[in-house]
Formats: sequence, structure tokens, C-alpha cells
Amino acid sequence: MYRVLAIVSVLFIAGCSALPEQGNAKVVTEPTKQANSRPELPLVEPAQPSQARQAEAAQLSQLLENGELTDEQRKIALYRRGVVFDALGLPSLASLDMNRVLEIDPAMAEAWHYLGVFYMQHGNYNSAYEAFDSVIELQPNHDYVYLNRGLASYYDEQYELALNDFADYYFQEPSDPYRIAWYYFAAYELDAGRAEEQLRQQLEGVPADTWGGLVVRFLADKASAQELIQEAFSDINSHEDLVSRLCEAYFYLGKKAAMTGDTETALNFFKLTLMTNVYPFIEYRVARSELYKLRATLTD
Repeated sequence: MYRVLAIVSVLFIAGCSALPEQGNAKVVTEPTKQANSRPELPLVEPAQPSQARQAEAAQLSQLLENGELTDEQRKIALYRRGVVFDALGLPSLASLDMNRVLEIDPAMAEAWHYLGVFYMQHGNYNSAYEAFDSVIELQPNHDYVYLNRGLASYYDEQYELALNDFADYYFQEPSDPYRIAWYYFAAYELDAGRAEEQLRQQLEGVPADTWGGLVVRFLADKASAQELIQEAFSDINSHEDLVSRLCEAYFYLGKKAAMTGDTETALNFFKLTLMTNVYPFIEYRVARSELYKLRATLTD
């Protein structure tokens, strides 16, 4: 039994520290510019499933099949495999493992949180609210629960509730550009003019020479789409870094286009976001919700 426990511990630690492989894809150094100075949208190979994570999922599955685990060990192995499945873009398998974790330990806040994200991504907002409320009850200081409950409210078009949660998340770290961005998106739905004024004020606390800083400067019309795409290619060390940057760039270009009424352009940007396959990023997780929202607008 000690041997089994040791294996679970080693797998859990190794999994938390493992990085995706860089593969053989070449890193593109800069996008092509068209004659009209608008950057040509760069199309790069999507992120590839991590071989290390696939191997870890296989090892954990083998471990879970041997039947020698205690409930605590099984809970840890199931939770870790669920995390790996989620990172590999297999959310249904991840949710099955998280439900099995909760059968063993209904008080595990992280499993509730993963289920809440799963429900939010699939438009099951009532179940998402219940899951996130369970997280808050069990772990009120959870790092991301207010962000993700805010996302559920935002895509459920409960904008005041979303703004309240995004505000709680924002005030935990007011210099974080991504917290500012989501606060702005919810505020914009309630009062566009006031939201834009607040965004300009909040920008003052964000370093302008960072990638995230450029994202919110773009949202505030302080930087162009060309600058955003160009910067996505700067100081990149791997193909994975580049695809991750482009996942964010495409998404925020799409949000900006949608907010200015350019629905067709926004649809294309959100499709490009999904084509990156950067499964763990918020931008990837909600890009499909943005597509559904825009298509409903076109139908109306």
C-alpha cells in the first residue's frame, strides 16, 4: 500500500510541474503586413496535445484500475486525471472524474470549481451557479471562483450579477489587466460610456510595456489591432507561447469587433480563437459562447 501511495504522490507532483512539449513547429517571428498597413492575420499550427499529459493520463488510469488505492488516494488520482483530461481538451471525461471525486469527498472545493467551469462552458448556467456557490461555501477565498461565476452570469446575460463578481475579482488585484478587461465587458453591457471612462482610469495602474497591458490598451483604443498582432510575435520562445498569445489576441480582437457592431469580423476572430486549441485559457473556454451569442443576434 505504501508503494501505491508513493506512486500517487509522484504522479501528482510530476503532473503539476510538467510543461507541454514544444514539438518541432517553427516559431514565426512576425506577421506579414499588407499594403494597406493592416496586419494579415497569421495562421499558425494549433497547439498539439501534450505527450507528457497523455502519458500521465494513461499512468493514472492504470493506477486507478489496480484496486489497491484507499479512498483518499483514489480521490487524488481521479482529481489529477480530471485536470489532465481538461488540459487535453476532454471536458466530458474531466467532469466524469470530478463527479467521482465528489462521491468520495463532497467537500473538495476544487472539484466543484472544475464542474462549475464545465457547466458554464456548456451553457448549463443553473448547475454552474450551484457548483460555484458550493466552492464559495467551502473555500470563500478561492482564487478564481468569482471570475468563473462572473463568466457564467455574463453569458447568461445577468450582467449586474456578473459585474458584482468581476468587481470582487478585480479588487483582489487591480493591476491585473485581465481582471480589468472582464470588469469592463460586464460594465459595458450596463452603461457603455461609464465603462469606457472607468477603463481609462483603471489603465493608469497597468504597465504599458506588458502583453496584458497592451490588450487593455487596445480595448481602450490606445493601441491598434496591428500593434496587438505585431506584439503577439515579440519575445516568443516557443510555438506554444506564440499560439497562446494568438489565442488571446484573436479573442480580444473579436470582442472589440462585436462591441463595435462588426459581427462578421467578430465571428471569424472567435473561430480563430477556437482553432488555437489552447484549451485551458479562459479565452478559448468562452469563445464558443461568444459565437452562440452572436449567431443568436444575427437570427433575431
